[in-house]
Amino acid sequence: MKKVLLVDDDEMIHEIVDSTLGSYKKSFEISHAYDIKEAVRQIDRGDIALVITDLVMPGGDGFQLLSYIQKKHSDIPRIVITSYDLPELKNRLAGKAFQVFKKPLASEELADAIIQGLKTQQKKGDLGKFSVVGIVQLMETEETTCRLDVHNCDEHQDIDHCIEHNCPEYKGSLFLVKGKIYDAVCGKLIGEEAVLKLLSLEGVQVSSCTLKNDVLRRVHKSNQNLLINAMIQKDNQSDDPASTGSPRQKLLDEGIKLCERLELNKAQKKLMSFVRDNRKSALGWLWLSRSLTDLPKIKKALGEAYKCSPKDPQILEDVKKARLFQGSGKLIRCPFCFAPLEQHIILCSYCQANALSNSSTLAQIDPYKVERKVVLRAATRFERLLADEVNPRLLYYAGAAYLNLNDFEKALTYFDLLMPIVQVDKKLQKISKQVREIVDYIASSQNMDTDDRAKNSWHEQKEKREKRLITNRSACKTVLVVEDSPTTRKVIKMTLTSGDFRVIEAADGVEALSRLNEERPDLVLLDIMLPKIDGYRILSILKKNSDTKDIPVVMLTSKNRIIDKVKGRLSAASAYLTKPFKPAELIDMVNTIIVKDSARAEHSTENTVN
Repeated sequence: MKKVLLVDDDEMIHEIVDSTLGSYKKSFEISHAYDIKEAVRQIDRGDIALVITDLVMPGGDGFQLLSYIQKKHSDIPRIVITSYDLPELKNRLAGKAFQVFKKPLASEELADAIIQGLKTQQKKGDLGKFSVVGIVQLMETEETTCRLDVHNCDEHQDIDHCIEHNCPEYKGSLFLVKGKIYDAVCGKLIGEEAVLKLLSLEGVQVSSCTLKNDVLRRVHKSNQNLLINAMIQKDNQSDDPASTGSPRQKLLDEGIKLCERLELNKAQKKLMSFVRDNRKSALGWLWLSRSLTDLPKIKKALGEAYKCSPKDPQILEDVKKARLFQGSGKLIRCPFCFAPLEQHIILCSYCQANALSNSSTLAQIDPYKVERKVVLRAATRFERLLADEVNPRLLYYAGAAYLNLNDFEKALTYFDLLMPIVQVDKKLQKISKQVREIVDYIASSQNMDTDDRAKNSWHEQKEKREKRLITNRSACKTVLVVEDSPTTRKVIKMTLTSGDFRVIEAADGVEALSRLNEERPDLVLLDIMLPKIDGYRILSILKKNSDTKDIPVVMLTSKNRIIDKVKGRLSAASAYLTKPFKPAELIDMVNTIIVKDSARAEHSTENTVN
């Protein structure tokens, strides 16, 4: 029986997968892991045929797990499930994941993907992404007779189809008899030339299949001789500075990427090494200037870049940024445009964006003054880097970029993704409060005009929000949100958290009843259209139970028909709220109902005592 490992910290996901895929028990068996360490332990045991993983989990993210599997167990197909829809995410996961699904999961689609993945794995004999040399040495040791296909295909593609149609992903094939290379093809090359070309490749996918016919021997040199010649040929190519894969080019690429990630000290070392040997590289000098934090050195590096390419628009733009700087001594760089700034500056002198080094400066953001093209370019850069890894610092600045662009929805996506990370990582807990204040600001600003945001200070906005809160702040009120849409739950949770409410969640009626058995919330926000048990039936169960009958319930629905409102009132709901709703409207309704319920409870207690 094939074992499929599900890796997710959400117990509800495990329950859903178990219940919905129960009919496929004859085809595969579901195994469970709730964190990265447990997943790695099970994978290393050697009996896992396919992995389904979430991307964001405590103790490490799904990107790390995917990289580990790709390196150590490349024959295992991977499926990604995620609540987040970051731009370019699917494209960047294409080489690491067999398929990507967005929560909530569709059981039939997931089952089809699992079965397809298991069949593909069995069919291909995929040996993973290694150097071709390493695979050939292994085959020689084991005296294997086979055909090795070298390609850049994803796991779900058929290599035989690529060979037949001469797809660009297909690089060539080596023919081995008892471990010895007998022949090879690589494009128009055949024989020894093709062998040397294929042996010089790294980071490609290698698949094996049995040889159906006898092989005509065109290569008569030993494997060792061929390997040595291939290494010499590869070294000669690497010494060419114009080669895109040369060590010099890699040094520049690494330096630029580190600079883009805002790891300036690390970037500076690599870029210094690069320009030392490549003094005529305008691009090298430009990025070196962006990694420096000393004005005279910045001007010197920009001067060298200008000598190399005096008409380059990027260089001219950075010269302008340097001229705008009026301070002296050590400086910082704007995370969006790399302009040099004084350490305590709030708005960048060039792009006019706020880097949010202090949440009390939020109200000073003016989306009409911000250089939108520059900040949008920075946001795109952060998104591209985030597609490779979930980096807390880049998440923060991606959210900040969209906040400067007045795009609250996208800003929330990144800050919401960042929140669980800063809460778990002790090193990042210092900014946890700052992130909460930013989310609070976003939620409170949804119902304000732009002019009001510009006029009101941060403290004035905070005072307005506090007026909506219940007077008894010491007793944090708990709200159970029962909603099957992860996106809607996220918006409601962030809105209520901004009002100092504690939020617990349930994705369906069964989970809601389980939550109510564990603790008693002060209010329930209940969607009508739910899987398993609908909202009306849940409400009926609550009102018939002596322990839960007094909990106020607000019915949520995307419908706005009179019949639904009447039905909600007849079923003893405290209120009825139609989606979509404004955050302030939700906060006010919840506060009003809880205050009324608290007053009623106190009055009832007084009467009992008297």
